[in-house]
Amino acid sequence: MTQHLALAQYAVNAVAARISLPAHVSREDLLSCAQVALVEVARRFDAGAGATFATYALPRLQGAVLDELRSGDWASRSVRAAARRSDAAADALAARLGRPPTRAELAAELEVSPTELSALQVDVHRAVMVSIDATTNDDGGTFDVPAPGDTPERAVVKRERARHLHEAMAALPDRLGEVVERSFFGDESLTDIAVDLGVTLSRVSQMRARALVLLHAAMSEAWEERPVVAAGGVRARTQQAGYVAQVLERTADRRPVASRALYPPPPRTPAAVRRAFGQPA
Repeated sequence: MTQHLALAQYAVNAVAARISLPAHVSREDLLSCAQVALVEVARRFDAGAGATFATYALPRLQGAVLDELRSGDWASRSVRAAARRSDAAADALAARLGRPPTRAELAAELEVSPTELSALQVDVHRAVMVSIDATTNDDGGTFDVPAPGDTPERAVVKRERARHLHEAMAALPDRLGEVVERSFFGDESLTDIAVDLGVTLSRVSQMRARALVLLHAAMSEAWEERPVVAAGGVRARTQQAGYVAQVLERTADRRPVASRALYPPPPRTPAAVRRAFGQPA
């Protein structure tokens, strides 16, 4: 058994090459099953029968792996066979038509009714399983189960972006900031805001539009490090330049001097955050 231990891995690879392993199936589990089967095969092997141990063991190990797969499959053999016929028919129709077939065309190709085809697909979908131990992707979630929360990097970036936006709103001129806060966070209509401020509705709309332009310029400069060319006359350009400079000053690091002596200042831009997370601990 020790001499032919590699046969277990070979049997798993042979089965995996013949069929598509479900996403929730672990190769390590199949390998353990094949190794346990190798023990039983070694006990039953009769050297006087004329066959080598590898010739005798390999098909039995593959059968043990297939039995393990079937034991964990919620779909019956008939459902799996019908699903394979359906997939083959869909591929043939797609090659012949040059497009994915409709449900009616697929049912006609299989010589079944659309109702029977739908029932088959429901049975196959019921047998689909996912793994909570699936490999994570680049976004921090899993391929099978969505991530329950943000990754540490995404949480830091979200918190820093919210801080920049808060500082940018606080730096808006009084009336512009009030219009933005009441319209977006207070759920007040522009008409009510215009009555309270004693201006026309069109003037409130202009104030909100101007505030959004300034916020966009400040967030692009402070958060994305991408300057936005000011539009309008000299007064508008001067206002935007002064406002952006004020936001950049407000979003600068404000940590106490004593804490800076012990800890490095945290990153304050997306690029700095990504660089910080890319460095080794």
